[in-house]
Amino acid sequence: MLLVSRLHASRPAQESVTVVGAGSQEFEIPGTQGEVLAVSVLDRTGALADTAMVQVGASTWPEEAKLPRVLRVPQDYTNIQAAVDAAKAGDTVRVSSGTYFETVRLKSGIRLLGSGARWTVLDGGGAPVKLVDFSGASDVVVAGFTFQNVGTGNLCDDIDVMSCSGNWYSSAVFADGHTDEGQAPTSALLMHNIFRNNSIGAMLYFHARAVVRNNLFVGNTHGFVANHFQDVALVANNVFWENTQEAIVSSAAYLDIINNVLARSEVGVFYSYIQTGRVRCNVFFENGANRADFYLEPPRFEMGKDGNVELEPLFLSPEAGNFHPAAGSPLLDAGCLDSFGRDRDGTPEDIGAYGGPLGSWQ
Repeated sequence: MLLVSRLHASRPAQESVTVVGAGSQEFEIPGTQGEVLAVSVLDRTGALADTAMVQVGASTWPEEAKLPRVLRVPQDYTNIQAAVDAAKAGDTVRVSSGTYFETVRLKSGIRLLGSGARWTVLDGGGAPVKLVDFSGASDVVVAGFTFQNVGTGNLCDDIDVMSCSGNWYSSAVFADGHTDEGQAPTSALLMHNIFRNNSIGAMLYFHARAVVRNNLFVGNTHGFVANHFQDVALVANNVFWENTQEAIVSSAAYLDIINNVLARSEVGVFYSYIQTGRVRCNVFFENGANRADFYLEPPRFEMGKDGNVELEPLFLSPEAGNFHPAAGSPLLDAGCLDSFGRDRDGTPEDIGAYGGPLGSWQ
């Protein structure tokens, strides 16, 4: 089965599931010029078997990935950056369990995979750093990590996340879509990660497109930020828990926010400038305000409409970091797009980090 998430500058994000025949080794996915596809391959049990991020008409994936390699850290390379530097488009850098105190600059076509978010940690040590930076890189995948302890270090870090250009901030995962010639074809799939105790969990700046799904954002100052974005991105099936200022910031972003939990922040979703995107089937809980707008525009979304509700999510044990829904949780079988979105057990998809076709992870 294939889960395909499509990003395009001129329309909202779209998702679809396609069933392919048993034993199929090749398949074609139609796309339009300039479209970015996040493709996830699920096996017969619903487990993730493979994933890729591809830009139609610009990707180097088919030409350079004829014999993709797996570069292991620390077995083959002593640190993550050395493995990334040695990798070519289509290769996978697989990081073993452990805690790593380094920063990584990705390049196009690389899959950076940890050995499970609870066991593979990139730690900023309180410094104002960018733990993973995919600026200018397209078709990248980052999955299976905990990103933690990114601190602050300049005036921009200490004020709101919309006042400065995105490159002035410290963020656990970051991308800038600028190049010397203008806009870069930047794109990433960020999934199955934990963002914990950072100044900013993830920041996308100026056309750095991404699909951000099935992650936990816990205890950050700002959870996810699209800064002066001017493009489309998808934020789906995540949990935002106790991010002290905002769970999500949408600054000039056509940001689709679907099937998330946004709880215990000063603001659930903060908007700046006129772009919005779709906001559907999200659960809000104990925020100071579920939404806010710098320009005091009419509400971008309303409780009780389009599936957005204010309810206690009823997790199994959030104090222990377990954000699976408990019995009786309003997250169960409540997600949008249930005509195709199914959980691993075949029921309609749940809201939150463990819902939908990619909800099976730890």
